Amino acid sequence: MKRAGMSAVVLVAATMGCAGGQDRLTVALYDYSGMPRWELLSAAREARGALKTAGVESEWLLCPDCVLPPPGTYAVVKIVPTRRGAAPEGSEALGRAAPAPAAQGCGTSWVFYRPVQAFAESTAQPVDVVLGYVMVHEIGHLTGLGHNTSGVMKESLNKRDLVDGSGLRFPAHDAQKIRAAVAIWTAQTAAESVPEGR
Repeated sequence: MKRAGMSAVVLVAATMGCAGGQDRLTVALYDYSGMPRWELLSAAREARGALKTAGVESEWLLCPDCVLPPPGTYAVVKIVPTRRGAAPEGSEALGRAAPAPAAQGCGTSWVFYRPVQAFAESTAQPVDVVLGYVMVHEIGHLTGLGHNTSGVMKESLNKRDLVDGSGLRFPAHDAQKIRAAVAIWTAQTAAESVPEGR
């Protein structure tokens, strides 16, 4: 697994023009866990790759040292050490998402680093792969996706999902929904960037 070579503050996929007209999702990524930087960057690459399988290019901004686009045009992922309160079973034990109202778009998600580490250790999987999975799962919720029986929106993650790679893919119907949500955000971003008086 490639872990070096990405030290820039912004992780950028191909531009929309070079990506065949695909819409691009901006993700503001905040790390409050103190994890190694290489692990964070590698997890972002994993997540970006999973989104790309759904036809969504993504730009990952490492914050707080980032320039954010207009409010409501990007998703927020906050990596925190652990969940407060009792952790439920399934994917909710590893992360949580709070979508914003449709008119506002996007929302915020939280990924619980210590439970992710423990899950990675118990399944003998790299932490960055598990972290990437959880980030994409929560972004899926932010775009309006619910739990599914397969793919990245599966309610309960297991070792097999990570080993065979099936867990980091969106089934066709989920991929269609996430592309539609990102298209709305992209249109909103374009509208926000038009100078006044035009």
